[in-house]
Formats: sequence, structure tokens, C-alpha cells
Amino acid sequence: MSFLKFVFDSYWLTLNFIFLVVLLFTNFSNAQGGELLIQQYQKNSIDLEFYRKLNFEFFIEPNLTNTADRETKGKLNFNFGSNIHYRFTRSFGLSTGIYINKIGYQNNMETNKSINNLKFISIPFFIKLYPLKKINFFLGGAYNFYQDGFNQIDKNTEKVKILDGVFVNSMGVFTGIEYTIKKRISSSISYKMQKRSYRNYQPETQNFNGVYLSLNFKILNPEKAKNRFNGISN
Repeated sequence: MSFLKFVFDSYWLTLNFIFLVVLLFTNFSNAQGGELLIQQYQKNSIDLEFYRKLNFEFFIEPNLTNTADRETKGKLNFNFGSNIHYRFTRSFGLSTGIYINKIGYQNNMETNKSINNLKFISIPFFIKLYPLKKINFFLGGAYNFYQDGFNQIDKNTEKVKILDGVFVNSMGVFTGIEYTIKKRISSSISYKMQKRSYRNYQPETQNFNGVYLSLNFKILNPEKAKNRFNGISN
């Protein structure tokens, strides 16, 4: 039942995200007027977005993640990784990548104030929508491969490796918005969840959610591929 609830919640999150994209794009179009918008598309069809069809990026990603169903307090962590982006049209693309996903939290019970620090390798797959020149939205899922974890009674004590089998691989979903600062630099904010029903009787959980803030650095110069957009349509 918990997995079905996760799927149901993810479905509604997806619908809300799509509704937000449509609403923002509709408001943007109405605000400018149909004729003006058409003129801009005809004049600046290449310059709508500093982005080539195929590009790569590295990113650093501070995040604040916590358990979804335990008495805990989330801690700040820093992730890093890389993505590959491919745009099929001027307004739609697909992406995948790999990154180190660290999750830290402190138990918040009278008898347990220990700290858990976990590390996953995550493989995301997501779509990107480009309704505006410098803003895009993304939505997708990820598979999280558990690597290792450590527990501390408190900050001043030695870290102890968590036994194998306590934490396991899991799946997740995420959605977010990205803003292009310069040609090769962008920033994004996203909300991510990961979940798995596993040993529900144990104190530790596989269910987490959090807010991620990312700074992204594109490898290829977007302007070098502008001429390739002549044949791209929405």
C-alpha cells in the first residue's frame, strides 16, 4: 500500500507540475500579445535559449534532506555530478546523468540523538521543457544505488559504519526549475523524493525528501551551435 501511495503522490506531483508549466506559459503569451510573440519567434528563433542540441554539464548541489516518516532533523549536504542533455525541439529535451547523493539527518528522540550520514550513487532520467528564454522546467525519476553509511552518537564521537542491509537501493522522483545566469552557468532548485518499502519494522527508513539547490556549468559553448537551430521546430 505504501508503494501505491508513493505512485499516487508522484502522479499528482506530475500533474501539478505540468499545470504550473502550462499556466506560466499561457500567462507569458497573453501578456505579450499573440502578434508580438509570433514576431519574436520569427526574429529570434535561434536566440530563444542559449543551448545547443547536445550538451554536457557538471554541477554542485547543496541540499537539505530529511526522512519522510521518522522523528528526525535534516542536515545540510553537498552533492556533485554530471548530466547529458539532448534537445529534440526548441522547447523539449531529455536528460540523464550520474551524481553522488548524500543524505544526512539527526534522530530526534529522547533515547536517540545519533546522526546518520548516507551516500548513494543516483542515475536520473528526466524531461526538460523550455517555455522561456532563460527558464526551463524539469521532471523525472532516479534510481539510487546505496553505497555506504555511518552513524555517530554525537558530533564529537567516532563514526561507525552502518551494517550492510540496513539501507538499500531505492527509486525516486523529482521536479524543479532552472534559470540561466550566463551562457554556460545556470542555477536550479528542485524537490526530490526517494522511497522504498523495506523492513518497515526497523528504526531506519528508506524514505526521504528534500530541497536541492544546484549550480550548473555547461561544458560546450552554446553559441557555437546556433546555426543548427534553423531546422528545429516546436
